Amino acid sequence: MGWGALLLVPVAIPFLLIMRIVQLLFGMKTTADLSATDVERYLRGILEGCGVEWDWDNFTSIPISDPALDRIRQEADAIQLPLTDQGEVKLRILLERVRAM
Repeated sequence: MGWGALLLVPVAIPFLLIMRIVQLLFGMKTTADLSATDVERYLRGILEGCGVEWDWDNFTSIPISDPALDRIRQEADAIQLPLTDQGEVKLRILLERVRAM
């Protein structure tokens, strides 16, 4: 770690603590309340080529409140785009897991 990073630590830690307090006090959510149907729509969209890149980025970037759906989101995020045959198989498996919920 460089000297510049060490100089930022005294500023960064209080800033992060203040942001966390604001989140707790004002009820700012840090997760998305997506249903299994919503997750299925995102997965189908990328598989069928009808989802736009921004949709996929929103889906993979924001944690989901439901832990089981969030695990699926994390696994989907690990798949490289554009989809390879192996990535498509993995997404189809994730899609079946969501449908089973």
